[in-house]
Amino acid sequence: MEKALINTMEAEHTQTKIPTLKIVLWVAMASMFMLFAGLTSGYVVRQAEGNWLQFEIPTAFYYSTAILLMSSLTMFFALRAVKKDQQQSLKTWLIVTLGLGFAFIFSQFLGYGQLVKEGVYFTGGNIAGSFFYVITGLHVAHLVGGILALIITSGKSILEKYNSQNLLGIQLCATYWHFLDLLWLYLFVFLVAIR
Repeated sequence: MEKALINTMEAEHTQTKIPTLKIVLWVAMASMFMLFAGLTSGYVVRQAEGNWLQFEIPTAFYYSTAILLMSSLTMFFALRAVKKDQQQSLKTWLIVTLGLGFAFIFSQFLGYGQLVKEGVYFTGGNIAGSFFYVITGLHVAHLVGGILALIITSGKSILEKYNSQNLLGIQLCATYWHFLDLLWLYLFVFLVAIR
């Protein structure tokens, strides 16, 4: 059955010239964007109703934004390395990107700690805090998926499974990672501007 599924996917790739996995990824990213668009819209509508707690965004979230931007750059270098068949550079840049991904999550949790010290809680307080935790927490959950993809991709790169002729896995991972970075930028600017 698995072989039949692979043959079907290869046939679809031949017909459209676009790998099926790329199409699946783009559909998934579109649905993720719609989820966050809905949450940010709900944020604006609920804020307009009043009884909204104003609070400062903790500095850890500014640091996490810088970390994620750096990780997008290192992922770009990884993709460039595989296109040039530079195996060692590919491994290095993927592992650095993975480390930055973990650093982003760590800094997010530092930010949550700062929020708690300010008296902004997920539940039991004002709905503004709940929205903030849900929006940022869902992004972290999606980033965990990106980290899992990076772990798999890094493992395969260590085994030298990728090269300039076989780089779909790296392309998919890079596309998703850049999407998460852009999504975070949108969310961060939104949360800073619309408080």
